Amino acid sequence: MRYTVDCCLYPHGKSNSIETPMRIILCDGVAAAEINRHLVLAQINKDKPLSTPVYQLCIYLNYLDTLGLGATDATMDIIYDFLSILYVDGLPYAGDGTPRSYTAICNYVTVISKLYDSLAIRGHILDDSLYTRSQKMMLFPDSKEKYRKGHVIKKGEHLTMVHLLTKLFSPNQNDIPEFTYTKWYSAEQIRAIADELSLTYRCIFLDTVYTGHRVDSALSLTIDTVDLYNAQVTPTRTKTGKRHTSLIPPNLVEDFQSYVMDVRNSIDTDSEYFFVGSNGKPVTYGAYRSALESARIKVNKKYGWDIKALHTHAGRSTFAAAIRSYQLEQQRKGIPTFSDVDFCNLMDWKSLDSLKHYDLVNRVQDAAPMLIDFYKNYDALTSTNAGTL
Repeated sequence: MRYTVDCCLYPHGKSNSIETPMRIILCDGVAAAEINRHLVLAQINKDKPLSTPVYQLCIYLNYLDTLGLGATDATMDIIYDFLSILYVDGLPYAGDGTPRSYTAICNYVTVISKLYDSLAIRGHILDDSLYTRSQKMMLFPDSKEKYRKGHVIKKGEHLTMVHLLTKLFSPNQNDIPEFTYTKWYSAEQIRAIADELSLTYRCIFLDTVYTGHRVDSALSLTIDTVDLYNAQVTPTRTKTGKRHTSLIPPNLVEDFQSYVMDVRNSIDTDSEYFFVGSNGKPVTYGAYRSALESARIKVNKKYGWDIKALHTHAGRSTFAAAIRSYQLEQQRKGIPTFSDVDFCNLMDWKSLDSLKHYDLVNRVQDAAPMLIDFYKNYDALTSTNAGTL
């Protein structure tokens, strides 16, 4: 991991005569200046160094680093992606790698919110999605104004909207914040978003929807691990390190074939990765996220929708919600189907606890009609998948 936690004695006071023990974050062995300014202020009057919050912040920074991003590059949907993965899947470098509890997620939100409040008040320009309009006016007033109005931060006040993310993970979903995240897609949304993506990104998007792959796993597909004759794909990167072969439906096989013939074969590249950009290099997470954001804007305009954000984990969540609904429906009818253990293996989960996120009654009812076309071929798919777990 690029970011690590270390201890130090911070000198301050008259002639630096006071040394306060603190925990700081190192980036490649060197103190991360802007992050540690925030941590120093948070610990300067503490009786003992912060512990858990510093490690949680370190985990968050390492997650961003896997995406090729720094702290000031983050958007609300990237932060939400991070929390969703922690809550449902867990991260191998976060504790024991198992899903975190709602209480732990709230603690992460608090830690991340305080970081961005600190960066904002120190004048760092963050992504627009982190601010409300009034917050932006307060932090970045009209340049025509001769003087910037002073502002005193009050107790409980926030300079970004990060703190509201706790409500999206709350068991009580009645109090949803102003912004709305698409946790999973309807069949109509899947078709609309796919239509607005170029062939390369459409294949990546539909791969996450129809197989439940994480985006990192979808991007790790190589020429040798995509078997279109047998409609099978095998990511080379997974969270647990286990390699799983997944079936893909006929319509996605056709898209993959079109991508190979019409796009990839026209690109001069020696890359082993299946998905490459026009420069011949593997498609990056950032490029895919940008394509998804562009599609969001287009579908909102075309259909009059008001989707506030599309986070990259929603495809995987859609697959999990749909297949869980199918499993529970079969069980209610007394029809033999795959077990909960099979389900967890299919989703590359370490713990059965991850299932609970798809068992709330309102979610199951919402998810049931999602992938109607997908279910037409689902009996054969699930029986085959169960045999390859």
